[in-house]
Amino acid sequence: MTTPRPFCQCSICTKARKLGEPYKRNNSSLFINDINTLIDCGEDIADSLNRRDIKKIDRLLITHWHPDHTFGLRPLLEAHYNFRTHQADKTIDLYIPKKVFKTLRQKLPTIDYWLNYQKTAKLHLIEHGDIIKINNISIEVVGYNGKNSDIYAYLIHNSNKRALYAPCDTIDFKYYENIKNLDLLINECGMFSKHKTEITFDNLMKRMKENTPKKLILTHIEEVELRTFGENIFSKMKNNYPDINFDFAFDGLKITL
Repeated sequence: MTTPRPFCQCSICTKARKLGEPYKRNNSSLFINDINTLIDCGEDIADSLNRRDIKKIDRLLITHWHPDHTFGLRPLLEAHYNFRTHQADKTIDLYIPKKVFKTLRQKLPTIDYWLNYQKTAKLHLIEHGDIIKINNISIEVVGYNGKNSDIYAYLIHNSNKRALYAPCDTIDFKYYENIKNLDLLINECGMFSKHKTEITFDNLMKRMKENTPKKLILTHIEEVELRTFGENIFSKMKNNYPDINFDFAFDGLKITL
């Protein structure tokens, strides 16, 4: 859920409505400025793109089918459709892992309309281990459990730097053990409380001690967790793990490698 959550009158959501960023949080996404590439598009992607004044996207990569990562496909793709001429003004390259696309078509069947009628996107089905090369940047497709994965991360690198984007559901991310010496890891925050289907913050920190990325940015921060523990949970966790170089993400965060 985004912050502020609709209808919620808690102190976290009230503050976000009144002050906006950085207390206001949209769904998680990453824009790679050098190559006009977006990873994931939640329902509020139009607002995110407009607030960042992003003028062009040439390609979109999807990590998994969940609505907060894909249901912004309509405003994103239909922005390139001319309803007067009934033709696409632009077609972007859409990269989706094969298994993810199969599920997404069931959950969001109108994707066929955008691909085959509007033609605002050209589909590229990808798999674990594939490498997408754009100029001097390579993006490696990383399945959480190899080729039979439902959720994917993306390893972005050139000859000098390596960054991994793994924004969600990393409790099932087994392949992370094979990826070391990262300059940057953008990872889900995890839950401050215990939950069967989600990684806890403490368990995530144990992983980080094993893999030791040079810099760690934590995203996918849940409104319900902040409502429960308060915003001081950020400084508390920083104090609990002083040996790990991490920060919490906010909308509009710019990172240079």
